[in-house]
Amino acid sequence: MSGHRTAGVTQRDVPSLYDSFALYGSGVTLVSVRDDAGDRFFIAASVLTASVDPFTIALSVGGNRDALPVITGGATWAVSVLGTQHLPLVRALTTRTSPAERLDALAATGAESSPEGPLWLPDALVTLWARAHTVLPVHDQFLLVGEVTRGSVHQHSTPLLRWNRDFRTTTAVPATRASVA
Repeated sequence: MSGHRTAGVTQRDVPSLYDSFALYGSGVTLVSVRDDAGDRFFIAASVLTASVDPFTIALSVGGNRDALPVITGGATWAVSVLGTQHLPLVRALTTRTSPAERLDALAATGAESSPEGPLWLPDALVTLWARAHTVLPVHDQFLLVGEVTRGSVHQHSTPLLRWNRDFRTTTAVPATRASVA
């Protein structure tokens, strides 16, 4: 069976929305926060500038992230923008490992506690510290908007990208030719 046909295209030929969103390239970040129970952190993509006066960032956070209640409770959180040197760390933090193993991977990469509390990576392209400004539930996610309180010194490195369901360097993203009909 060839599937449903529309104007010569079968449904199998049409990419899913998941496939389409996978081709939206974005930078990769480490988001961290600390409370009395310890460090909480996760890898996030698609962090964006929401405002420049004052500087404000926004990101989508899964409702099941243990860091979310700490962040929305008023704790300062950090967003470290990752470079290609952080690919092994990202792989360690996004595979099924124990919290202790993930914390060990962060320590091995040189993560440090900041004066504000959360972990940060001194060799990240930049780290921004923020406090929650607005939290908006959107289906299974929360749109978190944070007012930036401080930034680190910029480091020179090639940014790490999330593209096509994987983490890549800019040289590992295939180039294609655009054609205009």
